Amino acid sequence: MSGSIALAIDFKKFTPSILKTGEFLNLHIYKDFKLVLFHIIEYFFTPPAYLLPYLNVEKERLERELESLSHPLKKVGLRVEKAVILGEFWEALKHFVEVLKPELIVLGYEPHLLKIPTAEKILERIEISFLVVKENPLYKLENILCPFDFSPTGTLALVKAMGYAEVTGSKLTVLYVINPLQSPDKTCSVQFVEERQKEMRTEWEKLIEKYPSLAEVPFITVCGDRVESIIKFSKEISADLIIMGRRGRILNIGLGSLSRAIIKNSEIPVLLVV
Repeated sequence: MSGSIALAIDFKKFTPSILKTGEFLNLHIYKDFKLVLFHIIEYFFTPPAYLLPYLNVEKERLERELESLSHPLKKVGLRVEKAVILGEFWEALKHFVEVLKPELIVLGYEPHLLKIPTAEKILERIEISFLVVKENPLYKLENILCPFDFSPTGTLALVKAMGYAEVTGSKLTVLYVINPLQSPDKTCSVQFVEERQKEMRTEWEKLIEKYPSLAEVPFITVCGDRVESIIKFSKEISADLIIMGRRGRILNIGLGSLSRAIIKNSEIPVLLVV
């Protein structure tokens, strides 16, 4: 099956990571797909006629820059297209996604202390799977971590993780984090953890009946803060990629609080599945 992977190019510091990640995906996972490098020239109102020539000049300049970025990808035999889009940012982005229907978008993300990054706003508003990268691109895939919560999007992420592991020969590990007791000391008592582990193991066995290959996948349970536990465990197993649902059971659209915290704190790429 052929399709496309969209690479959001803003010509900033994470552009090399985005390109390297797109190359890896195309060479090792989505082999029959094309890469589409895209950039949006935003304007807030319909420009007057006298500005159109200047916008066209800028568009042509950016197209040349995208073409230059695509050369190394084409040299290794990848199919690459480029798109420079003019318009109101959100409408232009939504229209681009609706028309292209990419399998996923590779997006650079830099946390900010004082404002919500544009990348985070995109993750909130656009309902598609995103692979979020920072300085570290996805350039190899030996260990995959799938934080799991038995939610619908969590199950979609698990299925995606199984597919990635199968096609790349990677080891997949599934992690379920037990929330501590809602007491002043946030207790992870032995009895409490054992009871929750038993409940989750029963749910896991039901999933194995539906997806028999999960019988070979380690299902790990820990008790503690969800974000800290996931980040710590990803480092312990030297994970190359975290694959998780965009949200849990409560939200119907948008970005869940756990997913938001993981992309802010993870040093490795995170694939958010919807």
